[in-house]
Amino acid sequence: MGKLPKNRKVIYGQNFLINKEIARNIIDSCNFSFNDNVLEIGPGEGILTELIIGNTKTYTIIEIDPFYYNFIKGKFNLNKFSGINIVNEDALKFDYKGLSRNLSSKIRVVSNLPYEISSPIMEKFIREKDAFSDLTLMFQKEFARRLYAKENDSERGALSIIADINFEIVKLFDVGKSNFNPAPKVDSTVLRIIPKYHADNNYIWAVNSPFFSYFVHQIFKLRRKKLKNSIYASFFGVPPDIKEKIFTELNIDLNKRPQELTTTEFIKAAKKYDDYLKIAEKRYNNNING
Repeated sequence: MGKLPKNRKVIYGQNFLINKEIARNIIDSCNFSFNDNVLEIGPGEGILTELIIGNTKTYTIIEIDPFYYNFIKGKFNLNKFSGINIVNEDALKFDYKGLSRNLSSKIRVVSNLPYEISSPIMEKFIREKDAFSDLTLMFQKEFARRLYAKENDSERGALSIIADINFEIVKLFDVGKSNFNPAPKVDSTVLRIIPKYHADNNYIWAVNSPFFSYFVHQIFKLRRKKLKNSIYASFFGVPPDIKEKIFTELNIDLNKRPQELTTTEFIKAAKKYDDYLKIAEKRYNNNING
């Protein structure tokens, strides 16, 4: 491929990083080695690619845009490197667990992600977290804050809780919007995301239970309301007095708002709801069956 055409229309919501110093800071923070299996999502014009290529055991590149897929292949003459594979695929459909199995190793991921796929790609990373050693990802600043928000943070929401039980999330640094082309309307943040594994049975249950995710989303339906109001807008199969009893038995103040609860408090409450609903369902089935 030759030079990039001027004013080429962006068709996948990309905002390409153009500051080489920031690119170097991102890669330096990763500290990749020749023993690492690295995967980059959306290389675009290759500002991170040129700092990774040839310095890792294997290097997988996912690029959904056919133009940039071919551009990267031509710019770096990938055939002269071993262990490098570029695929023209959608990162939301890529089989990360399959790649990890084929490599007999966990993957280290780096990416400046398009803002519009932030939520679904995180959901996919959560589902396939066993494939990863760590992920270094750049998100819209506001989205990043929601990911790492802890209790009493106004940005804390359902995604914060689900992310917290699955990953350790560390903010590395912010990146101003002027460092991209085309320039977005908001700033970005680079995060280091490391899979968590638990010994506590309640946490193990929460990680593996679809009910826990459902419970958290239900509680955050009225995120600005106090719990004593928000719990009545959720779980219509649970009597109001039982809902109140569950929280009071756990010493959770019903005058708190959902974002004020710790992750552990969410897990304990969800487990009690789940236990109650299972008992109620069993009792109902016994009555039906005589």
